[in-house]
Amino acid sequence: MIEIDGAAEDAALTAALRKGARAAGCVLIAGDLSAGLGAPDGWIALLSDMSALPIVAAAGSVGTRGLALILLADVAVIGADAAWVGADVAALAELAVLRLGALNARRVLLAADPLSELCAIGHATRADAPLDTARSRAAALAPTGQRLRQGWRAARDLPAGEALTYAGWFNSISTKEAS
Repeated sequence: MIEIDGAAEDAALTAALRKGARAAGCVLIAGDLSAGLGAPDGWIALLSDMSALPIVAAAGSVGTRGLALILLADVAVIGADAAWVGADVAALAELAVLRLGALNARRVLLAADPLSELCAIGHATRADAPLDTARSRAAALAPTGQRLRQGWRAARDLPAGEALTYAGWFNSISTKEAS
């Protein structure tokens, strides 16, 4: 597992994600998530398709950049003190639909508090100590994080029969390596 500062400049975030995707089963993103979205410099596509499992811990103020990171996370932990401070949710419309489906995207982006709505639909969980909770989840998921991501990508991108065949093949390889 590696940890990445969510407050890093876009280019630095992209570089850290590239490194993390190669080196870890899980990538934990935390820190100041209050910034606006800006020019994502490729990190959205990278985070969406990376093999490592992205985990986000959000505390304090959360802006549109933080909301994008939470949408892209497979595990998102939101602190009890987290507060939405973003403005332009329209910039996240496509990403929200891709990650949550059309109905849930509308629920989240039209809500006065998108963070609470993400918890209500089950995309995120609340915790008093979000970073500790996220670290614990990352440690537990690190051994299987990449397998989970690859399986989800296969299910998303391949016809059902091919995805299931891939899963059977991949799991047989993983079982042999573990022996």
